[in-house]
Amino acid sequence: MLEHIPDPREMLRNMSPLLADEGQIIVEVPSSSDALLTIYQSDAFSRFTYWSCHLNLFNAHTLRLLAEQAGLCVNFIMQVQRYPLSNHLHWLAHGKPGGHRAWGFLDSPELDAAYASSLGRAGACDTLIAGFGRGGDESTR
Repeated sequence: MLEHIPDPREMLRNMSPLLADEGQIIVEVPSSSDALLTIYQSDAFSRFTYWSCHLNLFNAHTLRLLAEQAGLCVNFIMQVQRYPLSNHLHWLAHGKPGGHRAWGFLDSPELDAAYASSLGRAGACDTLIAGFGRGGDESTR
């Protein structure tokens, strides 16, 4: 949701006092470090992504900065790959999504897990999930 908010920092600041001491704000955002943008440099995917209704794009670094600027501590940021290799190959071959449907025969749980793991190590997954908690300093509450 943060990608659709005009001022996500202010929204997080406003949510922080509502958290219980051990509570967390969990966010899921598309990653601007998606492999189709950073590794494969797909022009078609770039036009698709930057044309979208997203007001903000985040990578792990900028998501961490956002939380810290909002006075929150970062409990975790996870790389998550939602789309399989077949989808990426289809983007590269045809300039559009749908490979997981058209070329699903390429996919298997083992390949999907290995591909997601490789992209995660490279910091190039398509999605980030993060948990933010209240800052330890009373001035941030």
